[in-house]
Amino acid sequence: MEKVKGLQNATVHVEFKPAADGPSFYNLFSASSTTKVNEYFTMAINNGTALIEGRGADGSQFYGSYTDAPLKIRPGKYNSVTFTVERPRKDSPNGQVRLYVNGVLSRTNKKSGKFLADMPDVDKLQLGATNRAGELKWSSDLSIRNLTVYNRALTPEEVKKRSQLFDVIDIEPLLAEGAVLTEKQELFMSDVNGKPNSEGIKSYRIPALLRTDKGTLLAGADQRRLHHSDWGDVAMVVRRSEDGGTTWQPTLTLTNLRDNPEAKDPQASSPLNIDMVLVQDPTTKRIFSIYDMFPEGRAVFGMPNKPQKAYQQVGDKHYQLLYKQGENQAYTVRENEEVYDANNQKTDYRVVVDPKEEAYRDKGDLYKGEELLGNIYFAQSAKTPFRVAYTSYLWLSYSDDDGKAWSQPRDITPSIRQDWMKFLGTGPGTGIVLRTGEHKGRILVPTYTTNAISHLSGSQSSRLIYSDDHGETWQAGAAVNDDRTVGRRKIHSSTMNNRNAQNTESVAVQLNNGDVKLFMRGLTGDLQVATSKDGGQTWDKEIKRYNQVKDVYVQMAAIHTMHEGKEYIILTNSGGPKRTNGMAHLARVEDNGDLTWVTS
Repeated sequence: MEKVKGLQNATVHVEFKPAADGPSFYNLFSASSTTKVNEYFTMAINNGTALIEGRGADGSQFYGSYTDAPLKIRPGKYNSVTFTVERPRKDSPNGQVRLYVNGVLSRTNKKSGKFLADMPDVDKLQLGATNRAGELKWSSDLSIRNLTVYNRALTPEEVKKRSQLFDVIDIEPLLAEGAVLTEKQELFMSDVNGKPNSEGIKSYRIPALLRTDKGTLLAGADQRRLHHSDWGDVAMVVRRSEDGGTTWQPTLTLTNLRDNPEAKDPQASSPLNIDMVLVQDPTTKRIFSIYDMFPEGRAVFGMPNKPQKAYQQVGDKHYQLLYKQGENQAYTVRENEEVYDANNQKTDYRVVVDPKEEAYRDKGDLYKGEELLGNIYFAQSAKTPFRVAYTSYLWLSYSDDDGKAWSQPRDITPSIRQDWMKFLGTGPGTGIVLRTGEHKGRILVPTYTTNAISHLSGSQSSRLIYSDDHGETWQAGAAVNDDRTVGRRKIHSSTMNNRNAQNTESVAVQLNNGDVKLFMRGLTGDLQVATSKDGGQTWDKEIKRYNQVKDVYVQMAAIHTMHEGKEYIILTNSGGPKRTNGMAHLARVEDNGDLTWVTS
């Protein structure tokens, strides 16, 4: 406050997007007094027109009127509004102020060069509201992208350059015959000005979008209540649209596991599900959602160095192992939710494996007799003596009614995980079903794994899991990195330690010749693509790299399409820097299955 208040010459630059249903008048940036109602400076919007107002301790106006300034902001889009004040002499109020909208000068006023130094009682700086004598006024739920205050008045050329991102014009889109471009809709609203949204949710991340056989759109996401990080209270949610995305039904929660009321870490206070993949079986019409599950803790970043055994096989069945505080021998969860000790004796404990509560939040609840002790997915404590192995799991939910209702989660990890795997998780987005070839009807879901030798620093490896019986059972294919030669050395996902050879989240498409192309996130800075000739079970040893397409280590999506008899791939990802600047890339599929990037 004191630094800004002491500025003689200054620039205030705000980048924002107005709320869709916001008020006609609202504040962008203000400096005001908690004791004087009419002493303030505000940059505001009035019926779309950007304006400024400055008033001294006696309520007198510093500048001329801006309510009829010529330039308006663009509704529903990000804009910049920039204010400059120039005051040649500190001992004289003479000077000028200017207001710019998206880098274009809207109005200059030479009434005075007064600013915050001429408001002795000002003691509050705010975005999205103005504190007038202790009462918040002119508030709105803005999306603020940037606020910058300079200790000098930028020139018109500098303001234009600073706002060049917003120097755009509306053009008529050229659409294919029958295509419709709808208005952008925000399906999942994250935090507003650093605070949780109206539902108490801090962040939504990791999108998945599926079009069902009925034409319904299913949009899935991680609902992260506490923060944006990859741990904490995270639920699996979807929204449905039955009219091609014009309108969307309320959020449906697939799973939201119970919070631990006695958690030691308030930022990681519950078991969680994360990273959804959606896919539909075209024969049964069943829609699957497959996602990661972690016990209470910091998920993949909190895993123990040595993987802990998670299941005990007895005959053809795999039973969940439980570890009891103070004992070395593991227990098992058997039929009828009963817990057996290491000597194969039934105990007084039972675990809920058939959850009934909303969002299946009671899954894993631990009872002794009729007494609820806690949950086997909680961190171990005196009250909750049993816990599962702290590792990652793959769970599956399904819907048989076009995504309206979802089954309780089923653990499909035992048939997929190998003992050496430290992490096993999905490559979020959408899976595919093979439409041609020997394995027609096979469901493919992207995943990746790490080993205990180098974990996230050197062993992340893409692979597919698959089902040949309409989602009843699941197997893991080989990793792209298995027996691959890198720098004259043969590597394997189970033992590798090579940072740049890693590949992680991915998306698969099938070509008309039957090949499966796997587009993978990596650390080389360019797109990596692997090819399978056997439906995702094994991979060609050469990974193709395409420097025409940047990879900034972020989730991507790809679809297969035909146009005028030619085969194409459309891939979307971030163009950078970092996870910004969304891009769509078009690749033509050549007769030999190679890809030629037409646009990049």
